[in-house]
Amino acid sequence: MGFFRFKGEVPVEKNYTTLRGRLDKLRDRGMDIPKDKEKERAVIKRHNYYNLINGYKTPFLEDKNNYPGYADPDEDFYIRGTSPSHLESLYLFDERLRRIFLDRILKIEQQLKDIIVQSFYEYHTDCGKNKLVDILHRESEYLRRDYYDLSTVNTFVVNEKSAHKYTVLGTHPGRDNTMKRKPKEFTINKDEIYHSLIAIIYRQIGQQRKKTESIRAYLNTHTYLPMWILSNILTFGNISKMFEIQKLDVQLLVLNKLKLNNGTLTDELKVLNATRVIHILGLFRNSCAHNERFYCNNIHTPIDDDFMGYLEKFPQYANVMRHKGTNSYLNSSDAKKLERYRHGIYTLMYCISLFLNNSELTKFKNEVRKEFALLQSSIATRPYKEVEKLMGLDFDWYSYLTK
Repeated sequence: MGFFRFKGEVPVEKNYTTLRGRLDKLRDRGMDIPKDKEKERAVIKRHNYYNLINGYKTPFLEDKNNYPGYADPDEDFYIRGTSPSHLESLYLFDERLRRIFLDRILKIEQQLKDIIVQSFYEYHTDCGKNKLVDILHRESEYLRRDYYDLSTVNTFVVNEKSAHKYTVLGTHPGRDNTMKRKPKEFTINKDEIYHSLIAIIYRQIGQQRKKTESIRAYLNTHTYLPMWILSNILTFGNISKMFEIQKLDVQLLVLNKLKLNNGTLTDELKVLNATRVIHILGLFRNSCAHNERFYCNNIHTPIDDDFMGYLEKFPQYANVMRHKGTNSYLNSSDAKKLERYRHGIYTLMYCISLFLNNSELTKFKNEVRKEFALLQSSIATRPYKEVEKLMGLDFDWYSYLTK
């Protein structure tokens, strides 16, 4: 007996079955696996059965309303003509996409680490007053509470009937007739984030001292670890928290250096949305690094429509703007599509695009488009379109994702 699950899914207990038993089960569920051809059987042999089948079957499953009479209504049944090699094509597509995205996210991670450290020292040495500059390179100093914003921030995410999304800080905005539902409250307790991060940092320093010769040598020689060295041993998630608790002036320096300061939002909302972007990148950095299924991951962290032209990157932009601030609804079809696009991989692509120049963005989009073309040539039209839909990329994303 064993358990198998994908991130975000409920574990399902499975009995061990032989290869023949697995092949017979797939045939019973409509999959095309000729007994006289080794190719399709070899696919099942090459991969972990449950990773391949459970992980990548969804686009290839028949609608229950279209099941043939002999199919078990309580089990999956595959679209006619589906074979293991089709699932393998999606598996390999997912694997290649992961590498493309991870390559960009790792570069962004290093860029963020460098700029956060630069901005921290730029502010606390050049702009700060009464700071102990001579010892600010020591973690016993730069990790002190005095250097961070430890306030509690109440945020309220507003979803308009128009499908326009924005955030209100501080006091609950109430509900008026422009809103689709009651604003959703999120409280950010920066004091808790600080204490959690400090515990993680000192634990990391202790672990790195034991296993990394260069860190051990530096600590033995100098007895402290500068922030620019510390940042290299912290995860993307830790760096995200480090940014979140910086003083507003430090955060704005970071945004200026990254050119994430355009638009009409207040400074506080620009920082909040940049924090959300960094959080999204950190989640996917971990997902990609751990080889988790990538293509149909959902994003639930909201980004305000007015942050860095986010809403303008969607085909529904003009229609949303016509209804924005009124008590009229965006038509149901557009609203459903926009919501799906927001929650799909497209939003991750938008987050990455914020850190790329025009030529880098074009190269990134070309690499992704190439993988879609390869997948399209490898599987039937119906499952291919379902893959696009699951990813929230069933529109002309290439044209809309621009600088």
